[in-house]
Amino acid sequence: MSKLPEEDVAHEVQEQRLHNTLEGSLTQAISCVDSLGNAYLDNYNELNSLQKRLVAGQFRLAVLGQFKRGKSTLINALLGDTLLPTDILPVTAIPTFIAYADVVCAQVHFITEADPIHFSTSGNQSLADFLSDYVTETGNPDNHRQVERVEIGHPAQLLRQGVVLIDTPGIGSTHKHNTEVAYQILPQCDAALFLVSPDPPITEVELDYLKEICQQLPRTFYLLNKIDFLSEKERIASLRFLGDQLSVLLDGVPQIIPVSARNGLAARLTGDQQSWKNSGMQLVEQSLIDFFAREKQQTLQDSLRRRICDQLVHVCLQLQLSLSALMLSDEELTQRIDKFRQSLPDIEREKLAAEDVLSGDLKRVEGKLSQEINNVRQRGKEKILHQLEVYFQTIADTEELERLVRTSLGAEIPQFFAPEMRRVADVIQLEATNLLSLHQDRSNRLIEKVRKIAADIFDIPYRAPTAAESYTTFSGPSWSSDLFISDMDPLGQRISRKFLTHKFRHRRTISRLRDEGRKLINQNVEQISWTLRLGLEESFRQYGAGLTEQLDKTISATRAAMEVALKKSETQAFETASQELYLKQTLAKLQEIQHSLES
Repeated sequence: MSKLPEEDVAHEVQEQRLHNTLEGSLTQAISCVDSLGNAYLDNYNELNSLQKRLVAGQFRLAVLGQFKRGKSTLINALLGDTLLPTDILPVTAIPTFIAYADVVCAQVHFITEADPIHFSTSGNQSLADFLSDYVTETGNPDNHRQVERVEIGHPAQLLRQGVVLIDTPGIGSTHKHNTEVAYQILPQCDAALFLVSPDPPITEVELDYLKEICQQLPRTFYLLNKIDFLSEKERIASLRFLGDQLSVLLDGVPQIIPVSARNGLAARLTGDQQSWKNSGMQLVEQSLIDFFAREKQQTLQDSLRRRICDQLVHVCLQLQLSLSALMLSDEELTQRIDKFRQSLPDIEREKLAAEDVLSGDLKRVEGKLSQEINNVRQRGKEKILHQLEVYFQTIADTEELERLVRTSLGAEIPQFFAPEMRRVADVIQLEATNLLSLHQDRSNRLIEKVRKIAADIFDIPYRAPTAAESYTTFSGPSWSSDLFISDMDPLGQRISRKFLTHKFRHRRTISRLRDEGRKLINQNVEQISWTLRLGLEESFRQYGAGLTEQLDKTISATRAAMEVALKKSETQAFETASQELYLKQTLAKLQEIQHSLES
């Protein structure tokens, strides 16, 4: 039943009251944390960032999922415009934010202090061409332009109420940092459209990603795309399979909307309302419109409230440690700090054990890579060298033979190795990402163990944060698309005609061409191997360094909170009492804010 006008008014008043409460609480929390000094600088910066999002009031709806599921096409269909390129993969892991504007426009923002670059439709360049210079590997290899994000303005009706659509890098692609950025974008989102398709069905990597989405976002819509490729029987089977997978994770089967984003976009561009309805996109659009009208503001506040409370949990734990330390005698305080220090060797041993397992997993993935590389080498020889043998047996003229082999290798090498690069990278990507996901779970538990040990030693109630650290993932670095090809020159054959017999020249040419074919296969195989091996070693190294940094930072902050009382002495008794009183007041205020937000 739709709401009555007076119900709408009451609903808006309630939302505004909640917004004012959240904004006021956040302002007070920022002020309190700011007064605690540099030891709490990270918490202060994060709370400031959340305040900016709240003040802007923009609702960020991300389209999430595995790469090549049709996320960009879906966004284009919702906007009714071929805004985002769908025939190229945005491989530089740069998120794209699409907000309302009277005309189509765009800005590219950089990690450096360089001024943003603007795009407008008044020029000769299309938006897709403009974007390709910054978000594709061809135009911006390895993100050497240092692009942070792209912001697009568009006059779509769906965006008018402060909604921002986010086109995200897909998880599971072989391009550098895509999966990592897809995880890192979650704290900037308020709700999600989670997109899967039947080719292949939902994967383990997607389910792991969905766990993180459900933990961090208060609202998720589930879409099964590319149903236009399925028969009615296959569609029912795909929906049932997806429902079974989601029900285990979500404690019940959510609504799953089957769609064809491709057909929906075509219908939107031609104004075919029946096809728009048949594509399933009309149901998606109406579901979003209803959601924005009734739940958007509350969901935004819930999203931000979760993150604010997580920051306050960390701050309050540090404050409680400091207060507990201040209230102890020097002797007892020293004993408890020593007890914490005595726990650190065990933590260090666990970290070293984790590093050993990580090193072993790297070797296992490298072993898998060696197997795949050997298979590629064998298939390459069977496919490419077999064709050369046909030429050797049928072509008598050595100059013609050289020309045909050169042409054949020039065509076959790219045709065979380009997809093999992608296939092997996909296999290694999945293997490495799954392992690193498990390692990040262990790391999160180890970091929380440090905090819990400290809380137990000082008799402080412990509470884990809502959202754990997202895992660092492997993504193979981008490689050059230039393959090794033959540099043979038939001119040498014409010269040798004058000095050598035909039989000798033919036999020598065949021998040389066989060697050339084998050399080219080996060169291209080793290019795949070297590139992926380099990416694996760097990703696992970065993960190990990240674990050390996170753990050291947690231990350092915890020890600093404990040792704040070691500076006290009889001559500082008054100052210590004042500090204790201030910390108590600040803690009480922050706990009051936290409780009010949670209730």
